[in-house]
Amino acid sequence: MTLLGGPLPAVVAGLCGFAALGIAIYQIVMHLRHYTRPVFQRYIVRIIFLVPLYALMSFLSLLMEENSVYFGSIRDCYEAWVIYNFLSLCLAYVGGPGSVEVKMNGYVMNPSWLYCTCCMPPLPVNGAFVRMCKRGALQFVFLKPVIAVITVVLYTQHKYTEGYWGANDGYLWITIIYNVTYTLALYALLLFYMGTHELLAPFNPLLKFAVVKAVVFLTFWQGLFIAILQVAGSIQTVEDGKNLQNLLICLEMLPAALGMLWAFPYTEYKGTGANTGLGLENMRHVISIHDVVSDTMHQFAPTYHNYVLYSNGGSKEAPKTVSSCLTWISLKNLSQISSHAEDSMH
Repeated sequence: MTLLGGPLPAVVAGLCGFAALGIAIYQIVMHLRHYTRPVFQRYIVRIIFLVPLYALMSFLSLLMEENSVYFGSIRDCYEAWVIYNFLSLCLAYVGGPGSVEVKMNGYVMNPSWLYCTCCMPPLPVNGAFVRMCKRGALQFVFLKPVIAVITVVLYTQHKYTEGYWGANDGYLWITIIYNVTYTLALYALLLFYMGTHELLAPFNPLLKFAVVKAVVFLTFWQGLFIAILQVAGSIQTVEDGKNLQNLLICLEMLPAALGMLWAFPYTEYKGTGANTGLGLENMRHVISIHDVVSDTMHQFAPTYHNYVLYSNGGSKEAPKTVSSCLTWISLKNLSQISSHAEDSMH
């Protein structure tokens, strides 16, 4: 490690990183042991995994500078996954897209400079609004791995030099594309929050937004600022810039782990279900990608005949669908209509 000289920075970063990893793993295990609300905790566990993965990838980048581009790509890909899962968690909190359609009926987001919607028409908060936000997150989930693969290929061909802004190098163009897709994903997350903040209020969303965005958003701008400092000559070499970024991330993961512990406490789900040891069976549910595959097929389908309205009570089964998104009638209302019809016949 060239940054600051000597092994001390790496030692400090390692201590903070592994402390963060220990806290996060403890929190994950406790959620899995008290896995009483899978519809929420599946996403929560995936989000918490951001801390140990960030810490581990950044520490390995410090130890093996020549392979830092590979570790950084893994870290960035999971970042995209977290943005999607956080939006899905918020949607689960409010009861699903059908609940948004029913409860926010008539609510419209008017053009606003504050929300950067001044150039848009008024946005009704309905199923189409939810779909737009989901698409904004999903495009980043799938584009980021593609960007990561292109980055690695260019790097192996000596056509990607981190911190070099020349037009003949891949770093400039990768950074531009990454900024655009990243900004769209974060903007979709912001729009969803602004459109449904009343429904999210009981779940303390501001704290959760603050913790997740502090990890994802601030580390991104931190890296960009370091690259600018390098161009300005304040940081001498590309290696120093990368090492500084990885060192800071390792240090920052300790408060991030504590923030996750505060924002997503497992105690909310404790006492309502049986203790399941280490929760390995529940872990299989967490790492399954069936939900995102199903969601993607729906959100980008050319036709819009089926729409997921409600999950089936937080079980580990796939969400239920209905054949028409135009009715937007809840299952409860359907049963009421059926009972009224039977009464009228008698």
